[in-house]
Formats: sequence, C-alpha cells, structure tokens
Amino acid sequence: MSKKIQAAVVGVGFIGKQHIEAIHRIPNTQVVALVEPNGESAKRAAESYGIDHYFTSIDDMLNMDGIDVVHICTPNFLHYPMAKQCVEAGLNVFCEKPLSLTTLESNELKELARKHSVYTAVNLNYRSNVMIREMKHRISSGMIGTPLLGQAQYIQDWLMFDTDYDWHFDPSKVGPSRSVADIGTHLFDLIQFVYGEKIVKVFADLMIVYPTRKKREQTGETFALEYGDTVTEVDVVNEDAAFILVQLESGIKVSMDISQVTGGYKNGVELVVSGSKHSLSWHQERADRLIIGNRASGNEELYADPKYIDPSLRRFISLPNGHAVGWADAFKNSISEFYEDIRNDGHNDSQSYVDFETGHTLMKLVEASLQSSKEKRWIDME
Repeated sequence: MSKKIQAAVVGVGFIGKQHIEAIHRIPNTQVVALVEPNGESAKRAAESYGIDHYFTSIDDMLNMDGIDVVHICTPNFLHYPMAKQCVEAGLNVFCEKPLSLTTLESNELKELARKHSVYTAVNLNYRSNVMIREMKHRISSGMIGTPLLGQAQYIQDWLMFDTDYDWHFDPSKVGPSRSVADIGTHLFDLIQFVYGEKIVKVFADLMIVYPTRKKREQTGETFALEYGDTVTEVDVVNEDAAFILVQLESGIKVSMDISQVTGGYKNGVELVVSGSKHSLSWHQERADRLIIGNRASGNEELYADPKYIDPSLRRFISLPNGHAVGWADAFKNSISEFYEDIRNDGHNDSQSYVDFETGHTLMKLVEASLQSSKEKRWIDME
C-alpha cells in the first residue's frame, strides 16, 4: 500500500475549508491537525470535519509527530513566516497564493526549500483543470497551427462599491499589490503554462478607481462579509484593476485584463489563444468546455469527457460527460498530484502544481508590473 499522507491545515476560513474538503476527496490521505488562532473556531472546525487535533499556534502544531505536509491557508502576510517555519522543520508545504509579499521573501523560501530538500507548492489551481490541460496539449502538438497572440482576463465584482473594504486593502497584510498579486498571478501562471514559454517583458497600467473607501466593522469570511454601521474613510493605496501586456520568449504578446470592480462577474477567468489554424477559448465559469474557433466552418464546443481529450489527461476527469468538472476538481487535482510527488519521491512530471521556484517567478512578475505602471515603460524580466 502507498504511504498515507497526513496533513495539517493552518487557517480554517473560506479557503482553508476548501483545502480540507479537497484533501478528503483524495484516497489514502488524512487531515490530522488544524491550526486557528481562535480556539473556539479551531475546536468547531475540528469537530465538524472529524479531525482529532487542533492548535491555536503553528509552533504547537510543529511539535506534533507524523505530519507529512502543511497547508498554509492564512492571509497573505503570514505565508512567508509560516512557510519558512515549516520548511526549516523539514515539512513539505502547500501554500496559498501569492507565496509572499515581496521577491526577497519568495527567493528566501525557494532557497530554503532546496536546502532542506522538501516538496513545495503554491495554490494556482487553474492549471489543473482538465480543459486547460487540453488547451496546452493542442498548442504544443501544433493542432491550432502557430500561436499568434492571446488574451487573458480575470474580473470580479466583490469590491465593486466604495463601501466594500476588508483586510485586502491593508498593504501590511497583502504587500504593495492587491489585484495583480491576488488574481493576476493566476493569469501569469496560466499564460506561461499553456504556451509553454516564459514571460520576458511586462508593460502594465494599474488603477485605483476609488481613492478612498468606507471601512465598516465586519464579520464573516471573505466573499461573505457582514458589516456594522460605523464608517471610517480610508485612503486606498493598492490597485483595483490593471491592464497588462506581456511578451513571451517567442515574441507572442498576450493582453491581460484584471478587475475586482466589474459588476456581474463573480470569478470571471477567461483565456483565449489565437492560432494560425484555430483559436481556443476557455471560461472558468464553464470550466468543462473548450471552444475551438474556426474561420471556414462553425465553432466547436468540446466537453470534458475521456472520449474527447488526449488520453494522457483522462486522470484529471473524475465525472462523466454532463457532470461538470470545475474549480473544486482542479483544486483537488493540484493537491493530488503534489501528494503523488511526496509519495513517489518526485517521479511525477505532470506539472500540475506550482512549486516555490515558480512561485518566486510569479512574485517577480507582480513587482515588474508595479514598476512598469510607475515608470510607464516595458520592464524586461531577468
């Protein structure tokens, strides 16, 4: 029997619960411990999910034997110090994105992971959707001809009003970037992943649409906040939206449209690749479809079904045609492939997750975008 992976999850808010539920879907795994500063919240979550151990500090959790991997599901500013603690303790780490607040921090984590020979991952789960994998296959195999250009979009509306305010607006908790670091990193990763090329140049225009916002007392989790009546005017210092143009190694240019203030879009991730024979379009809110665009005939809509995709990708589909695979499935796929690397000592070349080295590269792209917007020029990536 293959090794049972025993995991600890740090943070039991919205995203921490998604990690727990994804792990529970993977055979031969077990969440054995939770960490949450609020003792009552930690106890409730442990009882709800049937988890034996819970702690109010990561230090206490690190004294527990038998943990193979730690999932860090906390606000951004805690990613670096917690990941550092776990790596230095010799534990494998699956961290939420972005990996850190700065490239100095992400570079240190990358080097520590090498030094301690641990497996690391950053949660950029869209690359593990089966139709993104099919898109990558069709590009690399030449099925769409020569790639010409592309568009990428990640737009949301959860911060659309000037009364929307939470910890994401505090640079001490998220760093100098909000929307590019939070959702733009997904697009940077998807673009490099599906084209199989690195981004070598960046030109960005970052925008703050509300110079001030109305901060109110709040309770609840991200995307489900409830507000009190007391209002304080707060200056906004990080971006609500961005237009970014990137250039790949081959010279292909891809435009990126990022917004957290666009009404009616809940999680609007879209990717379009224009080839000399066909185009490919993927929309996250219809994640089980891939649109093949044709000039001389009608467009094709490809469903996520083992019969229609490359045989090497069938393991990414857990449901039959018509039972839509989506966000939670890609999430589970990323963790599952990461765990297989831990079990098999790295003999997995599926590229289904982002390690700390790539996480560091994504942080460099965030900082390049900030520099480009400030200096109004193209920034070359080193």
